[in-house]
Amino acid sequence: MQQDVLGKQLDLSALLHDVSNALKGASVIVNQLIEGTYGQSLEEIRPLLIALRDSHDRGMSLVEANRVSQEATPVILTRFDMLAFLQKTYDLFNPIAQYHSLKLHYQTQSSYRHGTQVKADRVSIDRMICNILTNAIKYTSCGEIFLRLLNQEDDLVIEIEDTGCGIPTEQLSNIFIPFWRSPNSSHSGRGLGLYVALCVAHAHGLNINVDSTVGQGTKFTIIFPCKDNVIWGVSSNGCCWRNIT
Repeated sequence: MQQDVLGKQLDLSALLHDVSNALKGASVIVNQLIEGTYGQSLEEIRPLLIALRDSHDRGMSLVEANRVSQEATPVILTRFDMLAFLQKTYDLFNPIAQYHSLKLHYQTQSSYRHGTQVKADRVSIDRMICNILTNAIKYTSCGEIFLRLLNQEDDLVIEIEDTGCGIPTEQLSNIFIPFWRSPNSSHSGRGLGLYVALCVAHAHGLNINVDSTVGQGTKFTIIFPCKDNVIWGVSSNGCCWRNIT
């Protein structure tokens, strides 16, 4: 019983963490609008307005997806194009990266061996990718961040790489532990973003790897294993978010 209560508290903390990140992103975009970063005309500020709307929609999607029930609920599987999905993610985070004097790149291939159609829970996949991107921006004081969609042999792969401070080798095994914070970190945070990312990856049967070098940067690799039906993601049976927390 106590374990169930602690699990629900952890779920709530993770949800508040992700909603808070969405609101902070919206605040950054509003500040850019106020400061006239993108210009004054509607056409000039249109990309920022779209990013602001998307940031708002992210927060609302997170709340709606967790509002109905506190019991274990299956993720909602839909089929969508990961190429377009990541383009929208890039459009959302580009002004946020620019606000922090960083350059965000979205790199793709000209073609993909088995296409880019994915069957997954969109809200959960969004949480995973946005949490990793948020960390990349937070821990990169200057330089570049790369969001990539690639084929590695028959697998579909998302890479998020930064040129930030990096993670010491002895700490890599701790970064997915909930509430863990590096003793050397000067950044604020709850230590939940990567925990959420790992939970989402496990719930969808994905592999998530991290490589990092102190002073050079960090790369997260999310692998969608090739399936016989050539649609990336989970099986029709789905999975349960709360069963893996």
